[in-house]
Amino acid sequence: MAKKVLLIILIAVIGFSLWSIFHKRTSDLFPFPKNFVKKQHVFDEASILPSYDIGKFEQYLNYIFNESDIDIRFVFVPNTGNKTLEELAIDKMQELGIGKENKEERGLLCLYDLQDKRLRIEVGYGLEAYFPDGFVSYLVEQHTKDLFASKDVTTGLRLLLRMLQHRIREAILQRDFDPKVTEILKHQGYLSGGAGVSEKISENGGKKEGLPPALSNRERHQYGPQASPEEAYLTYIQWLIAGQYDPRVDIFTTDSQRYMASLPMTRAYFHYILLQEYGRKYETSIRDNLALLYFVDDPLVCPHFFIKDDRGWQMDIVAEVRNTKDIVGGIYIWDYRGQDDTYTRMFKDKLVNIKNYIRIADGDNRELPIRRNSREKR
Repeated sequence: MAKKVLLIILIAVIGFSLWSIFHKRTSDLFPFPKNFVKKQHVFDEASILPSYDIGKFEQYLNYIFNESDIDIRFVFVPNTGNKTLEELAIDKMQELGIGKENKEERGLLCLYDLQDKRLRIEVGYGLEAYFPDGFVSYLVEQHTKDLFASKDVTTGLRLLLRMLQHRIREAILQRDFDPKVTEILKHQGYLSGGAGVSEKISENGGKKEGLPPALSNRERHQYGPQASPEEAYLTYIQWLIAGQYDPRVDIFTTDSQRYMASLPMTRAYFHYILLQEYGRKYETSIRDNLALLYFVDDPLVCPHFFIKDDRGWQMDIVAEVRNTKDIVGGIYIWDYRGQDDTYTRMFKDKLVNIKNYIRIADGDNRELPIRRNSREKR
């Protein structure tokens, strides 16, 4: 019997590719190997998701299952009949055999009742170490009531999968969940209270979960060019913590500001980035007016790019989007793709080919263990 825990989904206001378009480009998906284990992960009895999106979810969830051996299922029902949502969740766990294949109960069920707008999550005993109370509490407090606020279920579930997959990958690499960032966000007043094994979600959420108004000129000034790449990066982290998605700040290059201004964004996505990067160890390499910041204790976070003008150092998000790319289903989750741009030429000696992935030579290049299939990049 799966143990009941609270695990509630991130909000549904931003697109599937936000991580790609803000920090990377569209993800690469490995071709399914011959011994790839396929199973049905999405059961849309309430006809909530477009059929095209169901196919994408199935593909992504199958990659997660084969990468981590963790069985995640989504079940949407028009109503719960004569059962409570909690009773139906237990029945679905048993009926679908979620997490039973490996006898370790490494399964997770997301059950949504369309009639009462209620969400229930069941997590198997085998995943307790993956999803500790601090991580679960963060999700519950921040994202429960806004999941379907925009009536865009697809984007909310896609961001959830990004969040869950990153946490799974951290656990596989034996990294414990670090609650520091959630405490910081709480102290900033950005996390609302609330808890419950099952949560009722309003039809329209009351209001759209977004970001505070644009920064004032005085506030914008504090996010200007900095004296070093490290100071620029720390200013960027503070900008994320502040939670105001106003990219018209000179911590970013002019081209980056234009690019970022075209993107939809929410606090939830800011938190997603912070949970990945806050407190990670990094090194910087400075060559003339260019700099590369890369992580030395986490192979999951891609490098950042910086450029200096007469005002100081700025983040070059456009270069980051151009030069790095998500990889799904392999031993690394990002790959350096720069070709003949100024950064690639300047830092060519710091790039290394590892099993056909281009990585930073002295960064963290630990391979991600693939539990079900050992696959090399093709």
